[in-house]
Formats: sequence, C-alpha cells, structure tokens
Amino acid sequence: MRLRDKVAVVAGAGGPMGTAVPLLFAQEGARVVLGARREGPLEVIAEQIRAEGGEASWVTGDLSTAEGMRRLIADAEATYGRVHILYNNLGDSAAGDLRLADTPEETWDYLATINLKAAYLLARFGIPALMRAGGGVLINVSASFDVRQRGNGGYGAAKAGIIGLTQNLAREYRQDRIRVVCLCPNGIRGEAPRARVDLPSPHLDRPGQPEDVAYAALYLASDEASWITGITLPVEGGREVALVAP
Repeated sequence: MRLRDKVAVVAGAGGPMGTAVPLLFAQEGARVVLGARREGPLEVIAEQIRAEGGEASWVTGDLSTAEGMRRLIADAEATYGRVHILYNNLGDSAAGDLRLADTPEETWDYLATINLKAAYLLARFGIPALMRAGGGVLINVSASFDVRQRGNGGYGAAKAGIIGLTQNLAREYRQDRIRVVCLCPNGIRGEAPRARVDLPSPHLDRPGQPEDVAYAALYLASDEASWITGITLPVEGGREVALVAP
C-alpha cells in the first residue's frame, strides 16, 4: 500500500473528484479526515471507506474561514496524532461566463475567497501540522489553462493564484521536508466511484474521469514523489497540446 501509516486531510470532500481522491487514499492505506460544509456527503464517503476496511472521520464547517480550517486540522491531529498529506479540493466557478465588467464585487470576493483564500487557510493551519509530523505534502487543485481561460475572470485569477501560491510555498518550506504541488484538471466527467477506485482507461481520446485525478494525486502524495515539489501537473489527456496539433 502506497500510503500505509499516512494520515490525509481532504478539504472540500464530496463531488466526483472530491470522492475519488479520499477513496483511493484510503484504499492505499491512509487514514482519511474529510472536511466540507455538508455532513451528508462526508458521511457517505466515510461509510464507503469503512466498508472497504479503511479508517475515516469527518469535520463539518466553513473551510473558507480561519475557524473552520483550524478546527479541521486540529480534529485530524486529535483523532490520528499527526497529519502527513493535505489535499485542497476547495473551489467554485459560480460566476459562469460573466465578463469582468459585469461581475459584481460580491461575486469577485466570493470567488477569491472560496478558491484562493481557502488555499491560503489550508496552508496556514495545515503546514504547521505537517512540520509537527516531520514533513509531508500539500496538494492544491487549480485548473488547466484552458479551463481558466473559459471561466469568469475572477475564477481564472483565483485559480492562477493557487499556482503561484503553490510555487512560493514550495520554496518557503523546502527545508522543512514539506512538498507543495498543484494539479490542474480539465474535462473531468463521470460519476464518483462508489467503492474501490479502479485504474482509468489508458486511452487519451476520451473525457477525463475522477479516477484520473485521484491517481495523479496518489502519486504526488506517495513517497515515490519524494523529490518532487513546486510543480504544476496538468491532468487533461493532452487537450492543450491537441489545440495546436496540425
């Protein structure tokens, strides 16, 4: 098992990608702490993990606030003693395709908060926990260039900010044995897995699946990636290179 004896915190659990990742982490031996606003999806994921013989707990709260994020990390350490993996699945693109001049200030503030501020809060409260554990990894989720360009300017700016934050954090905490990396999905379709997470199809000419993101996250979370930090990893089946293909 690639994550045996690890404790993973998944902030923003739920939905297809936010279900596939904790299921796969648990499948590979991690004890998982789930965080989100609504209890229902967290309870379902935890039950799926336990049904497969894994360990999981959950904390509900607003993770775009300092108190909500602080409580998630504190509960994870209180439950399992330490934290080795932080996975940031928080985000929203609720503004749709509004052009910038048509974007209300409150919408801009919301997008900045749920995407970029939440990433800052996970780092602020989570990195000290990784340091107490002797090191670990923080995995942020941004979006591919194509997705950022097709989205509202506030969404694109916030998701691009996550990439910049990842790079700065990787530099700042490199000497503390803390790796910080970023996934940039594109074109992810399909339902959340309901039990075990199988390997995705090897074919590239297909829609992305939540499993594609989960297996990319698994590699970066594992000790196999122990010399990898500061990177932005596209998970998009070559869509961007296909845009410029003959």
